[in-house]
Amino acid sequence: MQPMLTFIVITIGLALALHLLLFGITKLFGKGGEGTLGDIRSAIGASLPTPLGVAIWVIASTLIAQKLVEHFAWSPIDLESSEGESVITIDILISMIRTGLLVIITTWFVARGVRAFSSILNNWHHSKDTIELDTTAIQALASVGVVITWVVGFIVTLQSLGFNMNAVITIGGIGGAGIAFASKDVVANFFGGIVVMLNRPFKIGDHIVSGKIDGKVMRIGLYATYLETENGDTLYVPNSIFNNSEILTVNVT
Repeated sequence: MQPMLTFIVITIGLALALHLLLFGITKLFGKGGEGTLGDIRSAIGASLPTPLGVAIWVIASTLIAQKLVEHFAWSPIDLESSEGESVITIDILISMIRTGLLVIITTWFVARGVRAFSSILNNWHHSKDTIELDTTAIQALASVGVVITWVVGFIVTLQSLGFNMNAVITIGGIGGAGIAFASKDVVANFFGGIVVMLNRPFKIGDHIVSGKIDGKVMRIGLYATYLETENGDTLYVPNSIFNNSEILTVNVT
């Protein structure tokens, strides 16, 4: 019992010390500074500490759980049953859970980082006249980046937990194809928004004419673009329209 208690106390002490060290580094490192490097430091300081702190305690708690399992012999040491078939012991299960949680935490950090860097770009847009950025496009692309990050993280987590990824991907592909067919207009508008953001035939503030569409660009979203008409009304235009129509930019701001 004494060695187990010693291990638990040391593990909790190390986790607490690392957490306090992380807090101190964040206070110094997360203050940022002047220039681009300072902005990057601020983004890292805003996105890293919380996930890393959670990761420290996940590792500590799972190590303690494995020590308890070993001490009370809650699972066999052998990885095979008497019939020679592979079995998952509690110790292995805890390791798999720890790996899955760490993957989720890493995904969380990357998603927070994407949001933090998009905020930096927005700040550059508002504070530096020499940098011309479409803030709506930045936010939209950041949202896409976050979604992709979580999808990849979810797949890696399932794989780390021992799921058959071929079956998961196959089922996901069939389901995705069905959803895409049922919502083909939504998909067309989504990719139309990506094309508009990449090709930039117009930007926020431009006055455009495309067929019967006439107005000032107020917002460019992933699904639709919002225009202000001469009467002051808001015109909601699905982005897929711009992929199949000529666009005349009559007033570039």
